[in-house]
Amino acid sequence: MGIFAKEEDKPSLPPNKVKRKECWEKRDLFFECLTANNIDNSLDPKQENKVKSECGALRTEFENKCVASWFKYFQEKRYSDLIRQRYIAKLESEGAQPLPFKLGSR
Repeated sequence: MGIFAKEEDKPSLPPNKVKRKECWEKRDLFFECLTANNIDNSLDPKQENKVKSECGALRTEFENKCVASWFKYFQEKRYSDLIRQRYIAKLESEGAQPLPFKLGSR
C-alpha cells in the first residue's frame, strides 16, 4: 500500500460489539428458519431455491449484517455441527459409551 492508496484499499476494522450482536441475532433468526423448513445445508446448490423461497429475506439480512467470511463460516459450522450431532446420536442409539478419558494433544 503506497502513500496514495485509495480508501477501499485500506483493511477494514473488525466488527465492534454492537455489530457482532446484530450479526449473531440475524444469524440465529436465519438458522431458526432453516430448522423450521428442514434445510440442513444452506450452502448446498440443490437447496438454493428452497432457501431463497422459505428464508430468503432472513438470509439477506444475515448476509448484510455480517462480515462475508463470518456469513460463510457460520453456515458451514451449522451444517458440520448437525452432521456431528446426528452421528453421535446414531452411535448412542447403537449402545456406544463415552470414553472414560479425554483424547487430547500432547
